[in-house]
Amino acid sequence: MKNILLIAFAIIVAAGVGWGIYSLTQNKNADIETGGPVDVTGPESNNAYIGDDFTIVPPPNWIETHLPGTLVSFQNSKETHPLNSAAAKINFKSYIAVSFDNANGKTANETAELIKQQTINILPNISFSPATDRLIDGQPAKFMEASISQQNVNFKVMIVVALKGDKFFTISYNTTAEKWTEYRNLFYSTADSFKFKY
Repeated sequence: MKNILLIAFAIIVAAGVGWGIYSLTQNKNADIETGGPVDVTGPESNNAYIGDDFTIVPPPNWIETHLPGTLVSFQNSKETHPLNSAAAKINFKSYIAVSFDNANGKTANETAELIKQQTINILPNISFSPATDRLIDGQPAKFMEASISQQNVNFKVMIVVALKGDKFFTISYNTTAEKWTEYRNLFYSTADSFKFKY
């Protein structure tokens, strides 16, 4: 469970500063058109990211990036926010990040609670909604939604903890509160596309 703090950090990047700065220095010339939410289980699903132990279908036209402490990240590089809004000023772009660690015998519930507590320890003003139990690729998973205000921006975060055997993956979805209704179903569809390779 050595990466719990890194996973919490990946979630915290939703505060915007790290990702905003990262976005300014990366992908400056990414001319990919980004549409709104679409079903990731349709014909576009052949664009799956294939990792060593998992596959996931990112939202169409979101670009692959690498956020420190993650296996892979996807960013909506063409996302815009109202002119002069706090989110625009920090150049925040919604993103999805996948992290991994060993479960060391912990259940999905125990792992999710540990991640939640580590995140609260670092960000005491984060507010979690009650978690829900679902299956990801037939395995137990915990879905948690949270809200936090940082840098004058209201953020929404969804954290999915998917467990198989003694490995767990954390999928963090980060966006602004204003974009949440636009992306919520897309985030859930992306989580449902996650498949274990072992």
